[in-house]
Amino acid sequence: MPLLLDSWLTGGETLPRSLTATQRYPASVTEQDPDQAAGALDGVRVIECSETSAGAYCGRLLAGLGASVTLIEPPLGHPMRRSGPFRADVPDREGGASHLHLQRHKQSIRLNVASGAGRRMLDQHLSKADVLIIDVDRRRWQDLGLQPEAVIDRHPDLQVCTITPFGTEGPRSDWRGSELTLYAAGGYLRIGGEPEREPVKAWGEQGHMQAGLHAALGIVTALYAQAGGQLIDTAIFEAVAFLLGGGHQHAWFFDREPVRNGARLVGFGPGHLYPSTIRPCQDGWVHAHCNNRYPEAMAVLFDQPQLAAPDLLASLMGRADEVDELMEPVLAATPRREIVRRAQELRIPFTEVLAPSEVLADDDGHHAARDFWQTTPHPRGGDVLAPGPALRLGRTAWVDGVAPRLGEHNGRLGTPKQRVQWRRAGVA
Repeated sequence: MPLLLDSWLTGGETLPRSLTATQRYPASVTEQDPDQAAGALDGVRVIECSETSAGAYCGRLLAGLGASVTLIEPPLGHPMRRSGPFRADVPDREGGASHLHLQRHKQSIRLNVASGAGRRMLDQHLSKADVLIIDVDRRRWQDLGLQPEAVIDRHPDLQVCTITPFGTEGPRSDWRGSELTLYAAGGYLRIGGEPEREPVKAWGEQGHMQAGLHAALGIVTALYAQAGGQLIDTAIFEAVAFLLGGGHQHAWFFDREPVRNGARLVGFGPGHLYPSTIRPCQDGWVHAHCNNRYPEAMAVLFDQPQLAAPDLLASLMGRADEVDELMEPVLAATPRREIVRRAQELRIPFTEVLAPSEVLADDDGHHAARDFWQTTPHPRGGDVLAPGPALRLGRTAWVDGVAPRLGEHNGRLGTPKQRVQWRRAGVA
């Protein structure tokens, strides 16, 4: 398959090698080919045994790309069902926002895999599957029949993806980890917050979500390789460290640790360019960043000739407090959208800092034009707003759906009589 990024110039246009001079991309990637309603992974069968947002997000991405994802849930349901926010702040295993988002377009089978009969049923499903996602505490793998090597021995064509705190090998492979401890282990926690205060973690479960993305990428790559079943080992702390990248490189090249720096760019020396910071303005906040090629343009934006003085330009980060003071009068008197407009006209990359409610409001209609925010039915009536496509392909669809009720697809198991027996035995 030709690489889309490997391109050359044809007739004044840059065209991917996979396109001829007469072919073009669709007019808009939001307008799918009407003959291609199925996703790119249509026909791929995935079994998801997860209990964190990492596995749930991995399965969500694969489902969105068209795979058939079956979520194996314990009797009490996936822990995500107990994670809010909930409507009216009332816990509801069918109505939590995290569940309604991350479990969309999945099927739910409620199965007690801790029982021998449950493990046999799971194994029957694996015999027909292409992918298994394992995101449960590895100390329970043996009891649940989920040891990756044993699963691959029984199903040699199955792609088995594990998502664990520290990977399946190494001295920490048996360690447990929370989002906070893994955020710290990957190096990210150290650089968030004020320099003289304790570190501050980013909101949500960014480490787990990043690991879910890594896992999904590994699964798609393994399927593409067509090299038979293999283990895809995803470590959450490595996903965090891989995302950080530059911080570790900074420590390596300069033998100096990046230091958290509040709202300013993390811990560079006094000669580094500035601003790269968040500052208040008349009606909110903006991210202020200088033009790295023409930092003196800030003098024009703020009508402050001193911002173009050679001695100041030679030590912008070292004199950051002074730069902030020079920006303050204009920022305090100017609405954020207006200061961003002026800055961008000068090729200075300022941006508005939006609250979640403002992102949802979509004042300029950009999200609406791309059909990003979508309504999905709430199981208790009405609708809930949820994110739409994580990505868009020009010729194949992103597949949305609704999150399943707990055990909604247990009808696929055996005969009605058998299902009654299994329910009484606590199996399914």
